[in-house]
Amino acid sequence: MDEDFKIIEELRDSNNYLRAQITHLERTLKQATASQEKLTMANDNEILKSREIIDDLNKKLTNCMSTIDAKNTELLNLQTALGQYYAEIEAKVVFNFYLQIYSQ
Repeated sequence: MDEDFKIIEELRDSNNYLRAQITHLERTLKQATASQEKLTMANDNEILKSREIIDDLNKKLTNCMSTIDAKNTELLNLQTALGQYYAEIEAKVVFNFYLQIYSQ
């Protein structure tokens, strides 16, 4: 009988020890979960900020591309006008040349 009580007491002690370990592990798990949630929230905030910055940069890029397109169109118009100007000058030179030839 003493032997049975001894075994029962050892089992109670072991049970209490295991319960204490489980309680400790549960607290540690809660702390780890809370830390992970904080990190997740911080990462989500960083991702949101990064997306906002990227969106802003994309808008600026779109504006720059529109400006470049407008400048390219303006340059093309100026090149066309310059070509016409040179063509008119050349026509006047040729006209004056023929005018001089026929005048003689």
